[in-house]
Amino acid sequence: IGNGGEAAMQSLTGKRKMNVKGSDVKEKVQKELTDMGKDDITEFVIGMSTSPDKYKDQAELLHKEGVTGKALMADLDDGKEAFVKAMQDDYNITSKPFAKTLFQALKEKLEREGTAKRMKLGRNKELSGGATLTEVPAGEKYAKALIEAEEKKAGRESRFLPMVLLTVQTRFIPGFNLIVQQEEYFMSAKGLEGILIFGRKCFVQVVEKFRQLRQAFLKNSPLGKYNILTGQSGIGKSLAFSQLYMRKAFTQKEKVAFYSVREETIYLFRTEGGKYKCHEANVGSSDFWDSRAWKMFDEKSASLEIDPAPRQGPGHFRAHLVRAFVVYLTAPDTELTTFLREIRDLKRNLIFVPTLATEECMVIATELKEDKDAVLKRLDRTGGQIRHLIRDNGYTRFISDQYYAWAGIQPRELIQLFGMTVSSCVYVVQPSPTNETLLYSEKYVIVPQSEWIKSQVFQVHMKHISRNFSGLDSEKWFFALIFKGCKLHARRLPKRMALDEQGGTNDEWEEKEHVFPAHKTLKTFSDGVKDQINGCREYIKKTAGDHESELTVCPTDYPAIDGATNCQTLYQVTISSKKSVGKKYVEELKHFGASEAKKAQVFFLVPKRIHEYFSISFAREFKTTALKLAEFWVVGIDVMQLVEEARSNR
Repeated sequence: IGNGGEAAMQSLTGKRKMNVKGSDVKEKVQKELTDMGKDDITEFVIGMSTSPDKYKDQAELLHKEGVTGKALMADLDDGKEAFVKAMQDDYNITSKPFAKTLFQALKEKLEREGTAKRMKLGRNKELSGGATLTEVPAGEKYAKALIEAEEKKAGRESRFLPMVLLTVQTRFIPGFNLIVQQEEYFMSAKGLEGILIFGRKCFVQVVEKFRQLRQAFLKNSPLGKYNILTGQSGIGKSLAFSQLYMRKAFTQKEKVAFYSVREETIYLFRTEGGKYKCHEANVGSSDFWDSRAWKMFDEKSASLEIDPAPRQGPGHFRAHLVRAFVVYLTAPDTELTTFLREIRDLKRNLIFVPTLATEECMVIATELKEDKDAVLKRLDRTGGQIRHLIRDNGYTRFISDQYYAWAGIQPRELIQLFGMTVSSCVYVVQPSPTNETLLYSEKYVIVPQSEWIKSQVFQVHMKHISRNFSGLDSEKWFFALIFKGCKLHARRLPKRMALDEQGGTNDEWEEKEHVFPAHKTLKTFSDGVKDQINGCREYIKKTAGDHESELTVCPTDYPAIDGATNCQTLYQVTISSKKSVGKKYVEELKHFGASEAKKAQVFFLVPKRIHEYFSISFAREFKTTALKLAEFWVVGIDVMQLVEEARSNR
């Protein structure tokens, strides 16, 4: 082949290579869309409009119905009409305009990102041993804006405050550009400028700790190369902490790399002529860390921050190919365990930070002009996870996830620490510091996630206890309620007779809300003391029927009753669903002066769970007499509520 033929062959080969590369780009973008999770799709749908509420209902419906990126891509390939039909059939989306808008948005995303990736391969390139570096002018502006960010302290001095607030005038933050766009919209809607970074006191402390470890690392300390910040998801580790750390490094003119596993992109910051320059590169495989692009940047004095992704952990990171000081920001789940495997758990510092305290949330609510009462109410469920606290759609999704997790159904986020696996909607990881001035620790505890979870755990525990309640246990709680006064639903006994009499002219057999008056004093008779039964009997007998200021509690071996307000208002506590009335009841009623003209009232105090089906029976020869001398009633008392109120008050 002559020179012309050789050139033609090279041209043909080049075209084939370019077509293959374009095909690879398309396949890669399609794979990214296919791998979108429910949360990613929710963010995408809400982001289709500048108004976050416009498609909120459809986004939540898709999330609820379990939409996946794979299913959306399959429907997208079938064309617009099939896509609209699939929205209705598979996800109950009845709005055709929305379905068509979503179809078009996905198509444009596919085309736009494919074009962007192809352009990225062709502009501002520096080919460096298999990796392509692209200059990012916005990164230079971002570094300058972060260094010059307005800084102020917020909140009265306390264990968790003050908080360092940074207002960064930027529309670009490496690894978080989608979040920046959303936050910019929310901030501008409230008349606020820039992006607000909440520098929690615990983060400020950890930045200082990591800086100390970095200095030790530079002096060849055996520890310090791998530094892991972990804690509950949604507390600001990735965005807020990363910016505090980078700002500190930027002010010292240090090299900083930020690896976003979700984006498969690394951002490299270094100074040139006194100013920061930013380049980005795709990290599509572990080969990147062996490339000239990374090796020219990598050195012991540089810092590498890694923001992992769900189910991907540290992505393509390879520990043995990195010399830099590594900061890994992770939830306590598989993102952490995969990183520990990669570094073989050697030479690492693992630090836990807490969820947000109430006073921190109040500072954030103030700065973002949010309703403080609403934030406090949400804290009861979210337990200080800011991601789920501020935005309506985030809170709604969290509540749904928490209900499912509590029911044991497909928990979406898990805590996975050293052999333990629990739902992060039910439990929370907190540091266990030994130094009271520090908010972080290398030790941790796992506790109930929020006040709502604590109450659920308590109710389950109390249900178990109430099933094993003894009569004496019940007596203590029931008489405590009767003593302070209350209104309880009362049902007349015996049940069959009451049903026969109800609806007639005699309303004495009707169910009612009975008021038990508050007592001023309590009279008790001890067990094991001589003649206590007779003493108690005589004391009640002398108490007039209109006397309501003192509650008398009988000794445990007293026959028939357990207590009395007076000689005509008597109580028996029982946890049984059935009780027999016989000779002892009749004798006690006669002792107290009961008669057909002046009947006593006997109240059976029972746990609320057996109130509806509690019944009494009579010894045959005493039924008529007993019914002439007394009215018999049953009231149900919620034991768990009593114990919970006592716990809250304490």
